[in-house]
Amino acid sequence: MALWSLKSNELSRDIQIVGINTSNQKFTEYVIEIRLDDIRWQVNRRYSEFNDLHEQLVKFYFIDKNSLPPKKLFNNHSDLFVQKRRQQLDTYLKKLFVHFSSKNIPECLADFLQFQLYEVHGIVRKMAQELFLNGEKLLFSKQFYTMTPLQLHAIMKRVKLAEPPCDGNDPVKDLSHVLEFLCHVKYVQIVGNPDYYGTSTIRTQTLPFDVSFFKSVEELEVGLLDCVQTNQITGMDSLKKNVRRLCIQRSLIAIKEIALSSLGEIPPLSNEWLISTWKFVTTLDFSKNSLRYLDESLKLFCKAESLDLSFNLLETTVDHVQHLHFLQNLNLSNNRLQDVADFYQRVGNIRSLDLSYNEITSTEGLSRLYSLITLNLNNNKLDSVRSIESLGSLPCLENLSLKNNSLTRIVDYRIRVFAVFRDRAKDVWLDGQMPDQREIDRAMIISAMTRAKQNEAAKNDQILEIIRSKTIEHNRENENDFTPLEFSFHPDTTSMKNSTATTGEEKNMLSQSKPDVLMDVITDHTSSIEHQTLCKRTESFDDDLPPNIFIDQITTTLPDLTNDAS
Repeated sequence: MALWSLKSNELSRDIQIVGINTSNQKFTEYVIEIRLDDIRWQVNRRYSEFNDLHEQLVKFYFIDKNSLPPKKLFNNHSDLFVQKRRQQLDTYLKKLFVHFSSKNIPECLADFLQFQLYEVHGIVRKMAQELFLNGEKLLFSKQFYTMTPLQLHAIMKRVKLAEPPCDGNDPVKDLSHVLEFLCHVKYVQIVGNPDYYGTSTIRTQTLPFDVSFFKSVEELEVGLLDCVQTNQITGMDSLKKNVRRLCIQRSLIAIKEIALSSLGEIPPLSNEWLISTWKFVTTLDFSKNSLRYLDESLKLFCKAESLDLSFNLLETTVDHVQHLHFLQNLNLSNNRLQDVADFYQRVGNIRSLDLSYNEITSTEGLSRLYSLITLNLNNNKLDSVRSIESLGSLPCLENLSLKNNSLTRIVDYRIRVFAVFRDRAKDVWLDGQMPDQREIDRAMIISAMTRAKQNEAAKNDQILEIIRSKTIEHNRENENDFTPLEFSFHPDTTSMKNSTATTGEEKNMLSQSKPDVLMDVITDHTSSIEHQTLCKRTESFDDDLPPNIFIDQITTTLPDLTNDAS
């Protein structure tokens, strides 16, 4: 950071004219390069500006009025004359630097060389003047006051200098105006810059700065336009007493960089009292960073109600969000998430969830988010209605968005999705639109048919389970020692009629039982089928049939009898 110090030696500062700009044919500009310590910057000035500066120096600082080369009215654009004047002006500036080397640099000379942009005193004086004139208005406007790391760094260095707060004769430019404003301002933005600042060699993102000057700040935004290196920030702990909204963008690799500040790591449980939480923060915005995971320090924001983690690099399931017991809104859009299998265990009872622009293929892990009202799943990899069936169990869901997923190309896509919600179809808005009556009616029909199939399948499974258990019991009572009977029934999900089939292994085991034993077991423990009905339908069966053929015939007859009885 550039600093004009009375203790600096001549080797640490320099000034010279390094070039000429003649792009405008009406006048010539001289390119001045200033060096203070390791910082350099350039300023373009015309001869008329040199002349205005010289008049002020002669009037107030008694500089020799003949030290500046004289004006020339004619032929003042020739190359020979311009080069000669360049040398004369270069000598003039060097003499000024030597003359004021042991003094405070005059304000007119500082402005001429743009100290207000690059040098500590100049930056602070400019801020002091602006805040003296407009500070009270800014405080009452409730608008964000925007600062740069360069300004905060300059304030930090200026405070540490063993100099009075007013380094000139103008009390308007007193440092105290800046410190008083920062003490009362409530809304602050700190905007970085990844490139060199202006025409200088200053990289603002590498400058350390202190935020402890903000005694009353309630909303802090860092890095909104360009990056700020959070490891250069000090004084974050002092913000915990007041900050209610914290926004850090384009700056974070890990949340602990900002949450823990000076500690670096969370101490063991025995020393957790050393950490103070961000107990007043209700809104967290860590979007547009480079977060690949969520570390344990997230739980320090224990009162957060809204968390924005969009535009990061999260790939696996989010961690430590369950510690945010007051969380209502969670934004995880524009990440790389693929699996949400156990989401309900990790995010708590949130009401709004944004998972758009990820790589999610199933919503199975969202089925227990019973407080969820709004869910955004746009631009994922959901390719069938089955992949979102689990959402039907969400009792409070009112807004669902599935735009730009493969399943939206299915015929009657909206009706099939509404059918997932059964009786609640009329309460759910899909892709920003409420269902019309036609969609509700057709969705109810599809839902009823689906439930009928499920009920019939469950009933058949129950019948077959009884057959299995009783057959095993019958075999145990027999003196013959043979393998327990296994019997399976497979409903055909493509039609309302059902068919049964047994595997080769099951048929071999069944063949050890006699036909009359199977008939008794089936009729004794299937209440919906009368014994006479079964005998009538099977009287054509030959008692001497081989067991495997008898099994095929009885397993074909059983579902028809079950349907007739029901």
